[in-house]
Amino acid sequence: MPTQDEIFRASEADGWFERNKHTLERLDDRDMPLRLVELYKLAPTSVLEIGAANGYRVAELARRTGARGVAVELSRNAIEDGRARFPHVEFHHGEAAAVPIEATFDLVIVHFVFHWIDRKNLMRCAAEVDRTVADAGYLLVGDFHPWHATQNKYHHLPDASVRTYKQDYAQIFIATELYQPVGMLTSYGLELDPAVPDDRRCSVTLLRKRL
Repeated sequence: MPTQDEIFRASEADGWFERNKHTLERLDDRDMPLRLVELYKLAPTSVLEIGAANGYRVAELARRTGARGVAVELSRNAIEDGRARFPHVEFHHGEAAAVPIEATFDLVIVHFVFHWIDRKNLMRCAAEVDRTVADAGYLLVGDFHPWHATQNKYHHLPDASVRTYKQDYAQIFIATELYQPVGMLTSYGLELDPAVPDDRRCSVTLLRKRL
């Protein structure tokens, strides 16, 4: 039986992009990573997004700040689309478990990626993400944010052994004591709201790395 990561490599990365590419046409104020960058007036000279889809967010950050924009993405369809739309973005085919770049970046974004990663590779992915963040650089981690770690069957592939794993992934980096939390946004406001259903709560946390 293929692993969860193998299923995404084989087909589901492209499947997700094809289902969602119509939502990636434009960005607005609801994009929480961009809102945090604006809120804290970050001015990176280099930006990497891991799991960047067609690079729409990296392209916008490069446009706003003049930064070098680099996108790492598993879906070849997304990369093809992104190269046509955003020629100023540098694309690499790869995944969080083996980021195909040696450089470090002022700002690294991992938004709604960790919940799909096979648990056997979670810490390897966290280490790879950390490797790409420069000293004194920033890391934006966005994902589901339940009060307690949960897992659910992935509804797009009900016949496969694929699950979504929901937890506060920023805590993995904070636990190293190399990262300090700077700020957080949720999809329901600036603070966590206990009235939000646990399986729908999402957040984006801005962290700063200090070696």
